[in-house]
Amino acid sequence: MVRLLVGMGIQMCKYQKYILVLLLIASTAAKAAPQKADPQLCMLCHGAGGNTSSELYPTIAGQNTPYFISQMKAFRDKSRADENAQRYMWGISSRLSDADIEELANYFQKQTPLHYSKVVDQVKYDRGSLIFNHGLPENNVPSCTSCHGEKAQGSDTIPRLAGQHETYIKKQLNVFKGVQRPAGVVMHMVVNGLTESDIDSIAHYLQAQ
Repeated sequence: MVRLLVGMGIQMCKYQKYILVLLLIASTAAKAAPQKADPQLCMLCHGAGGNTSSELYPTIAGQNTPYFISQMKAFRDKSRADENAQRYMWGISSRLSDADIEELANYFQKQTPLHYSKVVDQVKYDRGSLIFNHGLPENNVPSCTSCHGEKAQGSDTIPRLAGQHETYIKKQLNVFKGVQRPAGVVMHMVVNGLTESDIDSIAHYLQAQ
């Protein structure tokens, strides 16, 4: 069923979460032995090859393997507790072994990330570029390039942000203002110096990279 849906190129949109829930229920009811990790299941939300057009979910194509692994394990041990983590990823990750997670991470890192967005607000883009590349010293916000790199490619346990969906970036930056992602200690400090306007600008800049 999963392969059929992906092969047809169907975007789940508003029915996506219901289909995913039904798949998970069916899988649980079967009580079968854990299956080999299948990227096709991930594609229901994250799109073919990890490139989703939905801003509800992150693009995971080209994501760094160590970061992918760390986040999947955080979902599995429930230490990452933002809304969509609880709604979708807690259940999915609970069925994955360390080997499964590593296999998925290696698969998606090899995929080519696509770009769906462009610059539609030059002022916002320029402000985002300024903050990303130079920080806001007056607010104790460091340059984002110090961790994420000049092209926002990230490295190892630092995520790739280039080309990520604008809405998703804004949501996660606001999540860091709370306690739902406890491992992101550095980000907790960074976001405290950002206004909502700053966050909008950074997200607009990154989605266009």
